[in-house]
Amino acid sequence: MWYQEIKHFCPRTPVVLVGCQLDLRYADLEAVNRARRPLARPIKRGDILPPEKGREVAKELGIPYYETSVFDQFGIKDVFDNAIRAALISRRHLQFWKSHLKKVQKPLLQAPFLPPKAPPPVIKVPECPSTGTSEAACLLDNPLCADVLFVLQDQEHIFAHRIYLATSSSKFYDLFLMECEETPNGSEGAGEKEKQSRDFQGRAWSLDPDEEREEGTPRTPQTNQWKSSSQNLSQQEGPGMEAESSIPETQTLSGWSKGFVGMHKEMQVNPVSKRVGPITVVRMDSSVQPRPFRTLLQFLYTGQLDEKEKDLVGLAQIAEVLEMFDLRMMVENIMNKEAFMNQEITKAFHVRKANRIKECLSKGTFSDVTFRLDDGAISAHKPLLICSCRWMAAMFGGSFVESANSEVYLPNINKMSMQAVLDYLYTKQLSPNLDLDPLELIALANRFCLPHLVALAVSVGSRGQ
Repeated sequence: MWYQEIKHFCPRTPVVLVGCQLDLRYADLEAVNRARRPLARPIKRGDILPPEKGREVAKELGIPYYETSVFDQFGIKDVFDNAIRAALISRRHLQFWKSHLKKVQKPLLQAPFLPPKAPPPVIKVPECPSTGTSEAACLLDNPLCADVLFVLQDQEHIFAHRIYLATSSSKFYDLFLMECEETPNGSEGAGEKEKQSRDFQGRAWSLDPDEEREEGTPRTPQTNQWKSSSQNLSQQEGPGMEAESSIPETQTLSGWSKGFVGMHKEMQVNPVSKRVGPITVVRMDSSVQPRPFRTLLQFLYTGQLDEKEKDLVGLAQIAEVLEMFDLRMMVENIMNKEAFMNQEITKAFHVRKANRIKECLSKGTFSDVTFRLDDGAISAHKPLLICSCRWMAAMFGGSFVESANSEVYLPNINKMSMQAVLDYLYTKQLSPNLDLDPLELIALANRFCLPHLVALAVSVGSRGQ
């Protein structure tokens, strides 16, 4: 510093101490060094003086101290304004300037520098998990929580789930909606049937596959399991059961659609959980073949169609009878060697299905479970929850009490947070909600073991701040 030389040769010249490049204190030095000339000495963190050091030097010399940053446009005007003040005050000893410089102030203190706002943290949201296509196909093969039974040609029985069929096909949606309208007190009947299923629980457990093998009957798929289970159940029913339960009322469907014969509701044993529960039995027309119909169900569950399917003609006929025109178009494209056109049809299918799922969630249509929360209740669908959340799959698919109940109590959870979680599980998207507390959603997502939802909630919370 040349302070001594200045005082020696220019004793009356005012001096102002200025600290430059203030922005380097908060800058990324690695990026700054990369932008400098190749032969320039790199700037280190220790080369940058703190503001206390500059004030200490200015105090020792008895001069004002200012900091500037051309990059941030901070302190430049302060330096020039106060340098002018210092120069004018140094002329007060002259008789000419004495009366004119009375109102000139001494160099003022500089206002503190407000550091720039730190950039928001980079939140890495992991890739969205699978949409449950493989899980849905597995659920069709292992029909846990099934509530529909299709009877084909009076010998083939296929279990399915109303929510998957209704959200994928308008025909099945109208069919099951018509069933709900025919039974307005379905909730009360469901409660009575649930009690009956609990009474029959002990009897249902007697249908052990190991015992069947000991008697010489081989273990068969879900079709024959349903047949043997229903026979054993009918044999074990006592005289106390009402006659109405043994002879259900059948709703004729032959005039409603060509592919259906009749529909009724009865108590059946689930082939996976071995529990008794109400199931809608739908009898199909004899023209409906089992193999193409199972392929059609796989399409409704997954939205995918195998190009190597053998019986495409039979599949097209069933799709025409059941008014599934998107599937019919996909089959025609495969037969015409234009399978690449099925991509757009599949996208449109998934969009319609997602919209129908949202509608069923908001209205509680075809729901089979009710979550009791601290501030209300929400209706949901066990099959969709099983395929989209492992926590729910363990609760409804295991030996827990909740798997046999239609009402589940979840303590310390509010309705708004649970609604957001269900929206995510059904659509794999987080719906924007200004009233939703991100911290409560993060806690609930951690409780249900949903890391992708946790990352989405964290990103939404950081943007809100």
